[in-house]
Amino acid sequence: MGVVGYCSFERALSHRLLLLCYDSITVKYANVSVKFPEELNQELERFLDETGVYTNKSEFIKEAVRRHLVELNNEPALSALRIERLLARAEQHSVSDDELLDRLEDLRDQVDQAALADAVESAREATADEFAEQS
Repeated sequence: MGVVGYCSFERALSHRLLLLCYDSITVKYANVSVKFPEELNQELERFLDETGVYTNKSEFIKEAVRRHLVELNNEPALSALRIERLLARAEQHSVSDDELLDRLEDLRDQVDQAALADAVESAREATADEFAEQS
């Protein structure tokens, strides 16, 4: 899957234009069949025809699912449930310290240190610029 990031462009009068950039060659899609009442389908089709906000039902449904997932992920009760389940799994499948250290070492090896240093430096500069503008 691609990488989502942001590109920042400085503009005149201290305005900054932020664009979301999606760097990917291909995106894999899953086929999902959704059944809902005919009245809801008609209401959705009427909305799409009247507004043109979404190009098709698939786009509308993808966006609705994304928004619902964000809402659910921000729900404290569900966060607590996730943590409980993760802890239960961790108790059932204990991992030795050596195995954990090996996993951490593998993750460290996957990090591009130069890119990380550049990202940290860019973030520091952006923060310093924002602080200077506020002062």
